[in-house]
Amino acid sequence: MVCSMMFFKNVKLMFWADAVLCVVYVKNRCPSNTIRNKTPYEMWYGHIPSVKHLRVFGSTFYALIPKVHRNKLGARSHKCIFLGYVNTSKAYCLYDEINKKFVVSRDVIFLESSKTDNVIEQQLDRLDRFTNAKSFQEFDN
Repeated sequence: MVCSMMFFKNVKLMFWADAVLCVVYVKNRCPSNTIRNKTPYEMWYGHIPSVKHLRVFGSTFYALIPKVHRNKLGARSHKCIFLGYVNTSKAYCLYDEINKKFVVSRDVIFLESSKTDNVIEQQLDRLDRFTNAKSFQEFDN
């Protein structure tokens, strides 16, 4: 699962340990037949885990820069790569490629599916189909 995640999102090999931690985090929140379709998380903590916060490994995130570290006209966020989850809080572990630093942040905007040319063409085709459809009738006088 680690190899496929890293290959699919074209993540650098230096992040293999983060990929393993992310896989373990996700697998602990998936049901298992060996423990009667319960999750390992549920067996340990006694309640069903929330999966609303799960994101695609290696996707692009924009992390908010705190007010103390930005000026009035500067950028409010910087582009990062999602590497996993923080066990001690409800935050995401990110990597800022420009500054070459790891970032832990809850204030993020995520772009899990990047728009390729094919997707954009499909959306444009749908728009063309909609405009070509006769939504009004022309009357001849």
